[in-house]
Parts: sequence; C-alpha cells; structure tokens
Amino acid sequence: MNGFSFENYGNDVQPANLSTANIQALFGDQVCVGGDGDNCKLIPPAKRWMEQENARMAGGHCMGMSVAAIRMFLDTLPESEFGGDDATAELEIVGNEALQRSIAEHWVYQDLPKIQQAKFQGTPTEIVNELVETLNNGKEDYTIGLYMPDYSGGHAITPFAIEDRGDGQVSILVYDNNFPGVTRALDVDTNDDTWSYVGGINPSNADEVYEGNADTGTLELLPTSPGEQVQPCAFCRSDAVEEDAEGLGSTLSAEDQYAELTLRTKGRGEHPHLVISDEEGRQTGIVDGKMLREIPGVQIAGSLGVKNWDTAPEPRYQLPLGTPYNVTIDGSSVNRTSISTLDLTGGGLVVSAETVRITPGQQDSLTITGDSNGFLYESNSKNEEVPEFFAGLEDGDEAYTLLATAVGVKPGSEFGLFIDRESGTVLVDADGVKGSVDGKAFFGVAVNRYSADADDTWMRQTTLSGRKKEGLYFNYKDAPEAGKPLPLEIGPEDGPFRIVRASYQR
Repeated sequence: MNGFSFENYGNDVQPANLSTANIQALFGDQVCVGGDGDNCKLIPPAKRWMEQENARMAGGHCMGMSVAAIRMFLDTLPESEFGGDDATAELEIVGNEALQRSIAEHWVYQDLPKIQQAKFQGTPTEIVNELVETLNNGKEDYTIGLYMPDYSGGHAITPFAIEDRGDGQVSILVYDNNFPGVTRALDVDTNDDTWSYVGGINPSNADEVYEGNADTGTLELLPTSPGEQVQPCAFCRSDAVEEDAEGLGSTLSAEDQYAELTLRTKGRGEHPHLVISDEEGRQTGIVDGKMLREIPGVQIAGSLGVKNWDTAPEPRYQLPLGTPYNVTIDGSSVNRTSISTLDLTGGGLVVSAETVRITPGQQDSLTITGDSNGFLYESNSKNEEVPEFFAGLEDGDEAYTLLATAVGVKPGSEFGLFIDRESGTVLVDADGVKGSVDGKAFFGVAVNRYSADADDTWMRQTTLSGRKKEGLYFNYKDAPEAGKPLPLEIGPEDGPFRIVRASYQR
C-alpha cells in the first residue's frame, strides 16, 4: 500500500493551501492580468475560486492525499520534489510547504472539468467491475468518492485491490488517509447491489457505517490522468483565449459554460442551505434534510474533503445559463446565527453577497438573471442590515472589482447588483430598498481597476431612494485615467439622473 504516514488534516492546523502559482499551473496564464507564479495578479473570478477551494479544505484534504499518493506510486510526482527519496510513507508534512501546496492542488482535481467529464458513475456492482478491469490493465487509476445521502459531504479513499469473498460478496481494499498504514475495505454485495463502509469518514468513530445502493448515486470513481494537463477554465470567459495562444490555457466552450453558486459559512458545524427554484416551481437543494434534484440541468457537486461529516460544507450548484432562478438561503434548520458568503461565478464574472447573516428560522432570497450577470437580494433580517455586495470581472488586460455597502435598510428590502458585460454598465439597484430615513438608505461604493503595472481605486458615499426607484450607474469601460474622478449617475431606470463623482484614492 503506497500512502502517506500522516493522517488527513483540515485547515485548523493552518496548512499552506493553494497559491496563485497553483492556479496558474492548473489553468494557464489566462488567469493572470500580470505577474507570474507567486507574483501572478489573479483575475477576480480566479481569486474567488481559489478562496472558495481553500475554504472547502477546512474539513480535510483527503482527495488531495489520495491523488498525490497515486501519482507518487506512478512516478509522475517524484517524492524528491518534497524532500524524500522513493518512499511516500517517509515524507513529513509538518513544515513541508511544498508538499502541503501540492496536496491542495491535487485536492481540487475533484472540481476540474476534465475530471468531471471523465468520472465513472454507476451502481456498486458496476463500480466493482470498472475497478477490476482498470486495476488489471492499468489504463486508469481512480480515487473512490463516497458521499452522504444528501450529498452535502463526502470522503475520498484509494482502491488498490479487489477481494472476491464468494457468494456475490466483494471487498474493495483501500488506503484511507484517515487511517494511515491500515488496509481497509469497502464492501459490496453484488446480489443486492449495495455498498457499505465502516468508519473512515470520522476517524474519531471507527464504528460508523455508511452505505448506499444502486439508486443513491453516492459512490463514484474519479480518474487521475485527466488532471495531469492544463485545464479548461470554467470561470473564465469563453472568448478569453485565442485558439493558438500558447501557454494561456483554454476555456469551456460557450455551450458548456455554466454559473456556479456556492455558499461558504464561517466556522464549523451547522449552516444554512440553498434551495433553488425554477419558473415551473421545481426545486433543487437540501429541504428537510433531504437533497431534492428536480430541476433539469442543474448539477450538484459535493465535497470530497470532509474528515468529519458534521462539518460538511454546502454543496456547490452548477446552473445552466439562459434560465432565471429563485434561490432561498434557508436558516430553518440552524440553531445559531451564521455568517456566510454567497458567490455566483462564471463567464469571467463573480458577483457575491458577503457577510450574509442568517439567524435561526430566517429565510433570505435572491433572484438570478438568466445570463447570471447579477442578482436581486431580499433580506429578511430583523435588523436594519443587508449583505455587502462584491463583483469582479476580467476585461482584456485589466480587471475590475466593485464593493457596495448599505446601511439604514429596513427588513424586507431588495438590493441588487448587475453587470452588463457588453456595454460595461454596472447597476447598483436600490429600487426595492426601504430606507430608514425618509425612504433613503446610505450607500458606499468602491471601484478598483488593476492590471500588470497599475492599481487604481475610486470611492463614494451617497444616498439612494427606494421610493424614487433609484439606482446607481457607471460604466467601467469608461473609467478615467489615474487621478481623475469616476462619474456616477443616480436616478430611476428611465431618468432623470443626477451626477455625482467617486473620488480617486491616492
């Protein structure tokens, strides 16, 4: 068995996870607007993707440890790069930043497009048959992914042999990085087409039993080889790279692009759930502890990084473009106030609601446009507060970020942020805001533009009136040169507008 001698770990030990150099290695130079390696200036969607992935490793690095161990066994990842000779088990993790970052880079294999396209999903018996074939012919080396019934969390283990115990009973022998140095077994009953695994998900309880059958879809095989090449960038614009642009990488085709919706909650343990609804009332998400999968085309991605399923993060949802969705941030199952970040990422754009504070029983909602260029957020907090809004995008050799904050906003207010990529128009929508001072609320806006050799910021504080259906507009394509103010237009959609200026920050 070729595995590490140290146990799976989370972020509580403060490891070195993904760096900008890792993101550039995965997706090519297209994710940088300047610099290289650790000096790469990531485009905003890439930076947010890196932050999301690093945060999701909080529960464990099992997927990264499995893939890295496989590649070391295959001699495609030399132990010598991490201070070792030829034995994976002799490598130390403490103080070994290079190994920590490599495990983090291999952890994200589960989220890479080429891995997702090539993963093997089937019944438990079909999983056994695929492993028998590939372990014999050596054409692929898999990591087994096993999930909770609601798909909110999972664990990665490494198969290396099949044991036929007769009468349709099969044991898949595995390296489980929660139990280093011990051969463990995932048992399959091919008569009933069921599987079970005792312990391994939570190393503090080796008696727990996790199981599934032909209908649960909670067992899958993730290949290794498709991850060993530069990946198409799922969060970049489909037209961001010329076909013959050497070293830049590639993107998903326009028809394969999607928007990914994620919810990251600070701390560990219980958190709100996302429930997505389409125009026909179909739902996808966790409702009453069960995962609903009613909306066609919406893909659910669990997390193979949970050392203890009590800390399972919210699944990620991949939304087809061209369809509007309503989303509920459901706090009906939580017993304490949580603070989360909601991200909508794709097509070279990220739009986020930050510091989303959900109290027990609270249900906030948002409406996502069909092209996923922004959303309208309704806060049902009992306090006069709404999340901070963030947006970031790439535009040729430059990148832009926007931060919008509001205070003096009554419960039930709607606050929106939308970006028109074609025209460059940004809208901070206060039409549905119920201001606490004569219908007005106080807003702060900060705009940042950066490139390989420049970094410019403009800021402005102002009031917006929901009664007057006001919004704040500006065009990032027309942002002035450094040192000059940025014009902002305030008014209802059809005008008239008043002009205010965001001052340049030196």
